[in-house]
Amino acid sequence: MDNIETGDCLARIRAIYSNLKTAEKKAAHYILENPESIIHFSITEFAYVSKVSETTIFRLCNKLGYTGYQDLKINLASTIVKPVENIFEGIKENDDMYIIMQKVMSSSIHSIQKAISMNESTEMEKAVNLILNAKKLMFFGMGGSWIVALDAYHEFIRTGIPCVCNSDSHWQVMYAAMAEKNDVIFAFSTSGSNKDLIDSIKVGKKNGAKIISITSNQKSPLQKISDILLTSYGKESMVRSEAMESRITSLVLINSLFVSVALKRLDITLNNLDKIRAGIAVKRY
Repeated sequence: MDNIETGDCLARIRAIYSNLKTAEKKAAHYILENPESIIHFSITEFAYVSKVSETTIFRLCNKLGYTGYQDLKINLASTIVKPVENIFEGIKENDDMYIIMQKVMSSSIHSIQKAISMNESTEMEKAVNLILNAKKLMFFGMGGSWIVALDAYHEFIRTGIPCVCNSDSHWQVMYAAMAEKNDVIFAFSTSGSNKDLIDSIKVGKKNGAKIISITSNQKSPLQKISDILLTSYGKESMVRSEAMESRITSLVLINSLFVSVALKRLDITLNNLDKIRAGIAVKRY
């Protein structure tokens, strides 16, 4: 019984199986044979399919070192939902809240890991150098990508580099028309194919601005006009869109750039942060 306090649920069952009573063995055997089904069952459903009483299940949970059936399901879920292959089978209608959290968060973590592997640190460093030498930073995005553009603007205003940001395509093309050499335009687009965005980028590029793009599509119209292309990653499932995963990884990429720039402009950034905190303090109770 060495595994009873430290092993995963299936290991715990195997460790004490021979010492269980007949009814408890029936429930334990069902878990071993159908672990993925158990995490979707209520205790009443589990008792019915395993042909034992709910009291037997409570007793088994106790012998396994769990506080109850829900505690057992949580441990079991963490055991069988780990592989990446299972995560993307999609969220099912009868998944409980814990399983949904497991799948959504595990999927997001996987997307971030994929984004790390898809982006060379040398390209990130080139982007940092462009930002450090920029006279002005512009943040463009449409639809869901506008959320990322706004967050990027929210981050980089702390560095002391002049920043502009607007969700309206007319404002974006106006900013691009006034762009100058060494200005940097950040372009955010999951598809890399938004016509309004690309039209604005072309205007800015013609005026000498450098283009840093973040997109999920490495072979897109946006890629062709970018000086630096960073790749977000997203995988679509039944109820989660690719754009959601792409937004998460885009935010991580932007935050990585911001941290690197902030460290190279540390005194200015810290001074600005102090000013911002002081200004915001009066808005709070």
